[in-house]
Amino acid sequence: MSTSTDIARAFGQHFSIVLGRDSDTIRAAQRLRYEVYCREYGFEREEDCPGGLEQDDYDPLAYHCLIKHQATDTVAGCLRLIPHPPEPAQLLPIEHHCAAALVGATRRPSGLPQREVCEISRIAVSAQFRRRLTEHETPLGNPVSAENDDLAARIYPMLAVALFMAARLMMLGFQRPCVFAMMEPRLARMLLRVNMVFDRLGPVVDYHGQRAAYFLHYTPAVHAAAVADLRTELVDLLQVVQAQIGPQLAALADS
Repeated sequence: MSTSTDIARAFGQHFSIVLGRDSDTIRAAQRLRYEVYCREYGFEREEDCPGGLEQDDYDPLAYHCLIKHQATDTVAGCLRLIPHPPEPAQLLPIEHHCAAALVGATRRPSGLPQREVCEISRIAVSAQFRRRLTEHETPLGNPVSAENDDLAARIYPMLAVALFMAARLMMLGFQRPCVFAMMEPRLARMLLRVNMVFDRLGPVVDYHGQRAAYFLHYTPAVHAAAVADLRTELVDLLQVVQAQIGPQLAALADS
């Protein structure tokens, strides 16, 4: 039977996490998003994605996170963290595209200190790494399913978890504790199991499926408390993720 340490070690041996906002990293994320959001799920029209790239005006501003399969150099997963735009009049995507999801919300990006605000978005895992039937239900798969004792089968569901582990560290590293996201309510419930407690802000709306606006205030103290209550398997994975992206975070934060 595989142990927690086996899974974390195998993840580190087979996958690498890359952070960046350079053109190559952005294009790699855009290619995966095209495959998942356009071709697989039809969230975006292919004719709106020239060159096989799903892109928008926020990509150059964002910090992008890729998980790469080392043996094939394939991008297995991605997400992005968008800092609040520097101009006060500019809006994050959640306010620009999803105003209806913020009806009645007590927190909005524009009502908080802009240098503390960010949005997590464009989260996806490649179909070829969502191996089991239940993991094809959403672009993320099931981020907390890891019951199979076969080591490879247990690593693949951890890709989505690793993405969220990276996101936690990015929030802290870039000092952006006020975090917004549009997500399916069931994903928000799943994230409770990895101690990421997002508060729903408003009604469910039709935006790339049934989604709602969520908020997370993620400070170093919140992080320490969340990690203290994680299962050993997840703590081991977090340590692997931190070892990989810690130097990259420091370099990007200083740039």
